Amino acid sequence: MMKLMFSFASVAVLLLPLELLASGRSAEALSGPCNGCHGTDGISQGDAIPSIAGMNAEYMTEAMVQFKEGRRNATIMNRIAKGYKDYELRKIARYFSSIEWKTVPSIQQETLVARGRELHEQHCAECHEDSGRYQDKDMPRIAGQRHHYLYTQLLLYYQGEEKLPQPSEMAEKLAEIAKGDLPALSAFYSTLP
Repeated sequence: MMKLMFSFASVAVLLLPLELLASGRSAEALSGPCNGCHGTDGISQGDAIPSIAGMNAEYMTEAMVQFKEGRRNATIMNRIAKGYKDYELRKIARYFSSIEWKTVPSIQQETLVARGRELHEQHCAECHEDSGRYQDKDMPRIAGQRHHYLYTQLLLYYQGEEKLPQPSEMAEKLAEIAKGDLPALSAFYSTLP
């Protein structure tokens, strides 16, 4: 009987997900260093840093793996991501995806926001549904992100000089928009809840 119980216990251990066996550190502990740049609970207080609370876990995992493997340019994320195993990156992503999204209030310039809304409807609404709130494994939430961060990302995409994973459709749509309109587009998204 004891031998049979040991066999069942052995099988049970084998069925546990590898990441539970391999990492005793909790998701909260693993994600602690992220708060230094991305804000407490992933809600950014820095103008040039995105909020990651509420982000789609699959998208965030893929973005961090891209940083780790050098497939996505970064100032520091590529070095930070290299310090984690892939299963730890998944754990971190699931942790932040479980936190409710919170838009940080931004300064609203009504004419700039109105122009951004027009640009969104004309060029971006087809992919960035629900005014940029929609997200999935291939697309991050952009509604409510910081204005400066959004503008910087749009400018990088517009110039096409960085290793960024935007689809070709985005480059085509941005080519239809004047560079001088990028602040309006980012202002529109930054004001949304």
